[in-house]
Amino acid sequence: MAFFLLFRFCLLSLTHSAAGLQSPDPLGMIATLGNSITLPCGIPSITSCSSVIWSRFDPVTELVKAEQVTDPYVRRLRLQKDCSLQISLMELPDAQLYSCKSGALSSNASLRILQISENSNSAADKIELHCYLNTHQGYKPCNTRGMNITWSTEDNTPLNGNRFRSENISACFGKLIIRYKLTDHHRKWRCQLSLNGTVKANVSYATTVKGTKCNLEVLLNYNFKSGCTSPKCNPLPFTLDGVEEVFAAVGESVSLSCGNTSSLSEGSRLVWRMGSQPVTAMSPDKKQTEASRENEISSHGIMNVSPLHAGEYQCLAGGQVLNKIWLYTLDVFSESSPGGRNVTLTCVLKCSKECGKDLNLTWSGNVSNSLQSGFMDTKNNTLIKRIDVPFLSMASDELTCSVHREGELMASKRWHTVNSLSTAAWLILPIGLLGLISAGVLYVYVKRKHNKDAENELTSIGMTHVYEDIEDDSNEEQPPKRRPKREAATTTDSFYDLLQAVN
Repeated sequence: MAFFLLFRFCLLSLTHSAAGLQSPDPLGMIATLGNSITLPCGIPSITSCSSVIWSRFDPVTELVKAEQVTDPYVRRLRLQKDCSLQISLMELPDAQLYSCKSGALSSNASLRILQISENSNSAADKIELHCYLNTHQGYKPCNTRGMNITWSTEDNTPLNGNRFRSENISACFGKLIIRYKLTDHHRKWRCQLSLNGTVKANVSYATTVKGTKCNLEVLLNYNFKSGCTSPKCNPLPFTLDGVEEVFAAVGESVSLSCGNTSSLSEGSRLVWRMGSQPVTAMSPDKKQTEASRENEISSHGIMNVSPLHAGEYQCLAGGQVLNKIWLYTLDVFSESSPGGRNVTLTCVLKCSKECGKDLNLTWSGNVSNSLQSGFMDTKNNTLIKRIDVPFLSMASDELTCSVHREGELMASKRWHTVNSLSTAAWLILPIGLLGLISAGVLYVYVKRKHNKDAENELTSIGMTHVYEDIEDDSNEEQPPKRRPKREAATTTDSFYDLLQAVN
């Protein structure tokens, strides 16, 4: 069948060349399932798309004519203004040869899809992933020069460690063999295809570690005991379920997924549990009834993560564990060192179980002149990394603590020195200014009150003296009357009499 298709393609190419087509060699395009791609029409100097006809070769089908998309692809195909053809929601049958024709001219585009699949026949303690172009599965030859397949984690971190092994069978086909751990459950791996150093496409795959047989090394990593003492012993006869790991910084929001619940029977009730205690979850649709929400809950949301949320979560239905999740929390806090010259920043990773040896905490930012130290507290299931930073060098720094697992970034938390150190100063400054202003206002008030009291006292004394003089003049022919004593008046009269004697 493959030989027949190749023969037909060669025959079509020769026919097109004989007809005077300008571009018999197809343009290579690479895409991934579910995404969109635009196939350019390589015919130069097209004045109108009304003369363009798009078609595909397997089977030979006319797709676009007179600027109209024909069935059955009308929903996923669209003709662009430059006469290129856009394909949305890519499907595997879309990977084939396309032709753009206008009059006697045409150009071809070869579309291939990058895929990942898992080998079901891999060893009991290994996961084997295959990455390939759809036309070159398995060991089929691929002679495309400059093409290369590489593997990485979801954040493009290269895979390092002796439990990973990659093989490139050809330029269009590569393998990744993983000696898995229980915590590889729902972990994503990325395959990236490059052509002459330029990334053309990448695709991710999430592995499932559930109900699998575990060898001695896997068991020892998670504190299980067995009678096997040889590293070459056969896989043990019982199974263990995988565990999904979720990392979150304190203060963030996180959603724990129960996984695929499509296989549950109608009326099955989902229950979330942390350790042995049940936890409540909220359905995203608040319009549903309470009974409907309980049936539709497939995730547990935590709005404001704290270290107390670290632990093991289970999603159950009918007593069956659908998913097991270990939640890790990352937090950062500061404290002044003795003498106040340095500030000690502490980064704490709270683990659900014992922190694994593949976890690592690092500080980044302006830490070149800082002292870092770290240790693992296995008793409290915490991993701690401290850094001593000079107080004077922290005016505008932004330091970040990150947790990595086998080099892959899992979570990070920033510590803003401007906010942390300046907040106290900005809080103290207004209080100090308010105190100074209040003291100034009080001083002015007391000063003015004192001056006013003194002025009133002098005015009262003077007016008393004048009043008594007037009263004496008006009553000098009348018999003297006894007046009440006034100390101020007496003093003033004595002083007045003394002045009169001097005169």
